[in-house]
Amino acid sequence: MAERRRRRLRATLISAALATALLTLAVLVAGCGGGTASDPLAGYWIGGAKTTPILVHVVKDGDTYSVRANPDTPLGATTKNGDALVIATHAVTMTFAPGAGDKLTVTLSGDAFKTKQQILTLQRVDETRYADAAVKYGLAAIRRGLMMWARGGGQKFPPPNEVNSNGLLGKMVMPWPVNMFSGQPMQPGDNKGDYTYTLMSGGRQFTLVGHLSDGSTTKGTP
Repeated sequence: MAERRRRRLRATLISAALATALLTLAVLVAGCGGGTASDPLAGYWIGGAKTTPILVHVVKDGDTYSVRANPDTPLGATTKNGDALVIATHAVTMTFAPGAGDKLTVTLSGDAFKTKQQILTLQRVDETRYADAAVKYGLAAIRRGLMMWARGGGQKFPPPNEVNSNGLLGKMVMPWPVNMFSGQPMQPGDNKGDYTYTLMSGGRQFTLVGHLSDGSTTKGTP
């Protein structure tokens, strides 16, 4: 009898521990903003042409949604209209709706467009792939700043100590791009989401690469 009681108690404890672990996992998933199959809107999305992809992050907090894009810029007040999310500004109305095959359909309309509507289809991706794509956007922004600097500085590029969020280039590139892996501004270094900037030929040339999650690098052309 005592042995049977011990076995039942051990089974009960294991079941309770398993239930607690599953509940913890569910809370973590719900809080990460990554989206699940139960919510066709929340999550990370990439689409458009390979040369100019569109990055969208739909975050759900309770019954409230917010949308960030390319990769972390808030797009404005978001309202739920049926199954879709709508963001209306003075010149553009953006509608985000679930599409077939776990896709997100984005419809753009308003005075900013020559045609009445532009429709984009985005594919769901995981957080790592989204953060890797964000590295390319960040490098593109830094590269534009470097070119502006050279055009106004005798065709020479800035010294490395100025190429960061607190340097002089950071005052030209605003907002400074974010490392989506760390949540902090991108900075010089070889950590994933950061970049390596090197001057060459007496400051008249440079190399700029970003570091991705798998250890590879990218030159930053989206």
